[in-house]
Amino acid sequence: PYNSLVFKAGGICTGLGKKPPPPPQNPPPHHPPPSAKNTPPPPKNESTNRRNFVKNLGFSPKEGASGIFEKKYKNHNNYVIEIDFEKEIFVYGDEIELEHKTAEKFKREENWVVLECVDRLLEKGYNTGNIILEKTWKAGHGNSGRLDILVKRDDGRSYLMIECKTWGTEFENASKKLEEDGGQLLSYYQQDKSTKYLCLYTSTIKDNSISYENSIIKTDESWNALNNKDDVFDFWNKNFKENGIFEEDVHPYDIKIKSLIRENLKKMGEDDSQRIFHQFATILRYNAVSDKPNAFNKLFNLFLCKILDEDRGPEEKVEFQWKEDDNSRSFLGRLQNLYKEGVERYLNIKMIDYDEDEFEIKGTLNRDEIIDLLTNSSIRNNPEFSFIEVYDKKSFAQNAQIVREVVELFQPYKIRYKEKHQFLGDFFELLLNTSMKQEAGQFFTPIPIVQFIISSFPIGGFILDKISKNKTNELLPFVIDYASGSGHFLTEVMNVLHEYILKINRDEDLSIMSESIKGKLTSWKTDSFSWAENYIYGIDADYRLVKQIFANDSFL
Repeated sequence: PYNSLVFKAGGICTGLGKKPPPPPQNPPPHHPPPSAKNTPPPPKNESTNRRNFVKNLGFSPKEGASGIFEKKYKNHNNYVIEIDFEKEIFVYGDEIELEHKTAEKFKREENWVVLECVDRLLEKGYNTGNIILEKTWKAGHGNSGRLDILVKRDDGRSYLMIECKTWGTEFENASKKLEEDGGQLLSYYQQDKSTKYLCLYTSTIKDNSISYENSIIKTDESWNALNNKDDVFDFWNKNFKENGIFEEDVHPYDIKIKSLIRENLKKMGEDDSQRIFHQFATILRYNAVSDKPNAFNKLFNLFLCKILDEDRGPEEKVEFQWKEDDNSRSFLGRLQNLYKEGVERYLNIKMIDYDEDEFEIKGTLNRDEIIDLLTNSSIRNNPEFSFIEVYDKKSFAQNAQIVREVVELFQPYKIRYKEKHQFLGDFFELLLNTSMKQEAGQFFTPIPIVQFIISSFPIGGFILDKISKNKTNELLPFVIDYASGSGHFLTEVMNVLHEYILKINRDEDLSIMSESIKGKLTSWKTDSFSWAENYIYGIDADYRLVKQIFANDSFL
């Protein structure tokens, strides 16, 4: 009776649980990089500390003057910035414009961050005449606030807006505010939509060297058509870039966001799951995507690409991302290749398609021209990522923009884990409850019922019985769900078996076991769920649900 367990509770057993909470009206707050926490702020009022700070920036006492430090920037014809400790002011020279006197005063702590950021901009090579401090825009009877640093292009258009905050609590609060409602930066962006980048910046002195952090937002041309800050905030995917402005290999006025590598992918947190779900719904709404079941199916196609893509070395660049030098063809072509390989690896389906490496032209035909023609046709007519119907160049471009927005929403996050990830599971619950309609003969079993059914089986006794009989190749029950749906029965029984394996390693006397069983249990403890391939089986006739299994249970 213990040779196999068959789970069936009628129809397709996706095991959906409680009704999900509605998406939040405002996305949860952003959590800044951990290194910005619990770290001393920049130097306070002690003159010695502040003098050490400016010395670290390369300032030195001015000859023939008392209490004044200066720095000459050789890459700007020896342009001079002075720091007057007696008057307690910063003197930025004639070319850097100050629209308000507050930018020059010591007593405003974030002005020390502004000084350090200006120094970094000048060292990077940004023109002194293109920098404005305390930029102010008129709005109604007052003004819209003052932007700490505006970097213009040579033609006068805005290029980069920087809001500076002191290290620690102030930077954290500004980050939270930015994710809650767009904060100050999105308000400033409304004043000049030619701006390409927005940056929240902080810095401090640690171990006699300057450390900085920045959260960068790359604006999008599509934002120009939006009416106000709230619309821009809704449209923005709430993801920050953390590099691209001040890195050594980046040139001024040529900000380049570095490609993501697998090691830098973030774990999805509790707040992230609902925020991302809410943002995905916003993308569909703003792009008038009316066929929601189709949209969610395309999303799972993209998840299949991402699961495959994360199976790479920690230092390798991931392909599931929009790259700085991408266009619609290169981007969608890369996704298409990932999907083709994912379907073949995970679903055992070989798609009828080709890639450029497989294609050979014989005779006198122009190989590049034919490949270009076929590639364009393949990408434009491929339905796997069609959130809307694609029938001409305009609809192709619109759909490519939707795919880009969805990919950029998910690209910073890791969805492949070695064990069940609660918050990722919560996210998929939201998706499944929203996207899958119960059709004739289909029943979605609530997770508490799934767990009750599994707990009714004497799994622990079965495993111990096999150990006592030295059944090395049959230590675990063979499990099959022949209408597996989205795989909740499979997931839950895997978690139960995993806990039993850990419990045996903790509580049982391994010395009485055979060496082969001890070795197997130890390897299973080290390499979680490596046993599942031999013991867990699922079957479903609906290919959409099969794809969801690999997305929802991405540790399989």
